[in-house]
Amino acid sequence: MKKLKNEFLTLSIILSIAFTTFNTVSVQAQDFGADLVSSYVWRGTQFGSGAHIQPYMELNYGSLTGGVWGSFPTTANGGGNELDLYLSYFFKNNKTQEKYFEVTLTNYSFPKDGGIYNSGEGLFEKDYLEVAGSGKLGPINLMVGYFIEVEALYVEAAFLVGAVDIGVGFGSDSKDAFYAGGDSGLVNLSFGGSKEIKITEEYSLPLSGSFIYNPDNEAAFLVFGMNF
Repeated sequence: MKKLKNEFLTLSIILSIAFTTFNTVSVQAQDFGADLVSSYVWRGTQFGSGAHIQPYMELNYGSLTGGVWGSFPTTANGGGNELDLYLSYFFKNNKTQEKYFEVTLTNYSFPKDGGIYNSGEGLFEKDYLEVAGSGKLGPINLMVGYFIEVEALYVEAAFLVGAVDIGVGFGSDSKDAFYAGGDSGLVNLSFGGSKEIKITEEYSLPLSGSFIYNPDNEAAFLVFGMNF
């Protein structure tokens, strides 16, 4: 409990600094939108059932971004509600201005229908605080994420082969069953692509599709999505 309180205090301080920064300077950019996906599959595991709408909102000032992301089923009994808060900071090359590394702190939460949380499982109150780093190693995009309380590690390498986006994800559970049933192994192999359908002269609808296979539990998914 002491460890969780310390993590909560650290997160609170970071968020306080971020919100103070946003309040004392002019926010350079804001963005919001939503994805509609045929099913919600995250790192090789499906959450809920049926189609999900996944809205997001974020504010940006320089290298600092704070935002909210959610996933909610489009049917009453779909399940898999999620609401996440995140704060990220990226580092860039001073000469080329290219972003080469990003650190992200995410607080995952899972409200019930109506936005209500079970006792002790509200925002900042449960075990789902992740610290992640991402960067580029040549043609490979590498991401490493670690859930502090449940001691679960996830590493993913993503790269492009021709027109196909490929992702390879490895999960390791040090404490409880999380990615790989309490063990370690490949949990996410994804093969995807994207295209745009022209609606008007000024607007095109982005579409995406992915085949996802989890070798650890032998689960397979075919996911279609569109972005608004």
